[in-house]
Amino acid sequence: MSQSKFSAGAGLLLGLSLGLAALGPIAAAAQAPGAPATPPRPNVITKDPASAVAGTYRLDKGHSAVIARVPHQGGYSFNVLRFGVDDGSLTWDPAHLEAAKLTVTVDMAPKTDPVVYAQDLKGPNFMNAVQFPTATFVSTQVRRTGPTTGQVMGNLTFLGLTKPVVIDTQLVGAGRTGAGVPTIGFQGVMKIKRDDFGLKFMGAGPADTIEVSLDVVFTAQPAA
Repeated sequence: MSQSKFSAGAGLLLGLSLGLAALGPIAAAAQAPGAPATPPRPNVITKDPASAVAGTYRLDKGHSAVIARVPHQGGYSFNVLRFGVDDGSLTWDPAHLEAAKLTVTVDMAPKTDPVVYAQDLKGPNFMNAVQFPTATFVSTQVRRTGPTTGQVMGNLTFLGLTKPVVIDTQLVGAGRTGAGVPTIGFQGVMKIKRDDFGLKFMGAGPADTIEVSLDVVFTAQPAA
């Protein structure tokens, strides 16, 4: 082999050795057990309704709930009942908030302790969750009342009866998750009369109003 070819080959081997030596610590770090993963991108959240892009959103059941405050025995105190949310959708356009459409379906089996009390509430004398397992709200009109507040008018179907109700809403946060998914969350409060839905449990009387709080989160659905 000529001296020039030998020198070129040696130089190539030397370059490869140096390159592998430089990559060695990087590869070891990437493969080392317990090595820290790349941190996720932070969520981008604001109070600006326009931060939630226009589109169809689906309710995030794992991060949504309903809380009812029911007067106890005519008004001595309040029984606080928690319910899960089965399903829901939101049609949203920040340029036309009055055109928003909202539906929410609530699981009427209370998630309440103690368990015996929760079982009683499911029964026919209370929520009658066997015959009427869900309650549903469907919006009919939306009115903006402030930069982050509004009123959602609609129909509530509960215990087989449908009545008009109003939800006073407030935007909690809008934006994108670390994965880039458009997300929007609201807190709402509505007040219903027990007599409107035939509820007589827990001592219906002068304190007949039930206050219902809704905490709901919606995530954008991919375009079809």
